[in-house]
Amino acid sequence: MEFVYSARNPQARVAYASFGAMHTVLETVLVGLPEPEARRLSEEIERLVLALDARLNRHDAGSLFARINASQGREAVALDEEAFVLLQLCEVFRKSTDGYFDIAALSPGGTVPAYRLDPAARSVTLTGADIVLDAGGFGKGYALDRVRKLLADAGVANALVNFGDSSVASVGSHPFGDCWQVTAKAGGGTFRLKEASLSLSGLRPDGRAHIVDPKSRRTVSDSVVVAVEGRSAFVCEILSTALYAAPAGARQGIAAEFEGYRHTEIKQHTESWTEENL
Repeated sequence: MEFVYSARNPQARVAYASFGAMHTVLETVLVGLPEPEARRLSEEIERLVLALDARLNRHDAGSLFARINASQGREAVALDEEAFVLLQLCEVFRKSTDGYFDIAALSPGGTVPAYRLDPAARSVTLTGADIVLDAGGFGKGYALDRVRKLLADAGVANALVNFGDSSVASVGSHPFGDCWQVTAKAGGGTFRLKEASLSLSGLRPDGRAHIVDPKSRRTVSDSVVVAVEGRSAFVCEILSTALYAAPAGARQGIAAEFEGYRHTEIKQHTESWTEENL
């Protein structure tokens, strides 16, 4: 983990930390804390996020998602309470987004629903041998909500957490402003966050498509960035993923189901983004 602390301005002592997780980089800015406390919290955040990564990364043979996928529907997989609730929520959001958010979107077939939950046994069973569950459409947002709770429990008044330039969570505001101003690198657009989150979904910076339409099983190559603002980073990421995967004409209807969340579409300029950030 990289950790940098500055007390040059005694009215706004700032700690910056960054580390790799979930195939990208998480960055935190903590304001107004003594250096030992800022370092301790930064290390706690790293442990928390890396532990979540180890549970959700389907490419890690020891992860929960890898074990579920490996079962191929032959047997039920026992879950702890957190994992059971998480899969419940993913199914609720699949339905509320008309199927455009689906953690089984990478599966070669189109079996719906992709899994069955047993509340009595607190277990999950896949509904087909070729089902692949993937946390890519919600993992960063879920981690950010957990990080924000950690910061709230520690009494942190002002902080900003950026996960891969696509998911952001704010606590309080900038020490010299009434919010945190966040600018989307791809396509521009400035967002004023205060106790709010932001998620951006679109093409990768190099122009490659990576979000799959769960209904057609094809990658979506729309050259817009869908930005969603709202309280929960988890919900923001789910909704931005679903809206980007959905046809343009269906987006407004899906978004209307999510009270308190606002979406914006930004034209994506991948070439200029890449050139500016090489």
